[in-house]
Amino acid sequence: MKSVRIFYTKTDRMKFVSHLDMNRLMPRMIRKAGLPVWYTEGFNQHVYINYAVPLSLGFEGIYEIMDIRLTEEDFPLEEVLRRLTAVTVPGITFWKAAEPVKPTKEITFAEYQITFPEGGDFFPQFTAFLQSDSILCRKTGKKGKVREFDLIPLIRRVETAGNTLSLVLTAGNENNLNPSLVLNTFFETAGIRPPYYTVIRRMLFDGEMQPFL
Repeated sequence: MKSVRIFYTKTDRMKFVSHLDMNRLMPRMIRKAGLPVWYTEGFNQHVYINYAVPLSLGFEGIYEIMDIRLTEEDFPLEEVLRRLTAVTVPGITFWKAAEPVKPTKEITFAEYQITFPEGGDFFPQFTAFLQSDSILCRKTGKKGKVREFDLIPLIRRVETAGNTLSLVLTAGNENNLNPSLVLNTFFETAGIRPPYYTVIRRMLFDGEMQPFL
């Protein structure tokens, strides 16, 4: 058994394809590529895929990661990339295949680039807002349970340039903070009508703020 980590880009053309739909699309491409992929065992067997941190609907991602397992130990990584590239769809670009360096549970932060086409006149107010000692936020879970938590400890870095905002937020299974939640909390608190914006997830980091490999 051979574990392979695949890096890919999900562009604007695919940003409204949900994670559930990606779970249908990726196995089809893998099978079409003819890779000697490992299937899960049991009654409902399917291609084993582990996504590092699922991308939110409406977001683009240029550093997306999924892990698969191959049944052939000596299968070349270059051939994995070549075959997937040959069968991919518009909006998905595979750019690297490598052996995993760290388990996905060590993903700790994610960097988001948020662009406001109409300008970022509110950026100084937003930056001041994030300098608060505490910002309580409410989030409704999948089962309808409301959880209250503090946003401030989950925000690692904030930078602005022109009409673009860069946020580094906690990511992973434990504390995955969606940038839209941060922005919506600010707009609601400031009484600002939320403007249109686009989001690109640019990077995933480990706990030492190194690119996750």
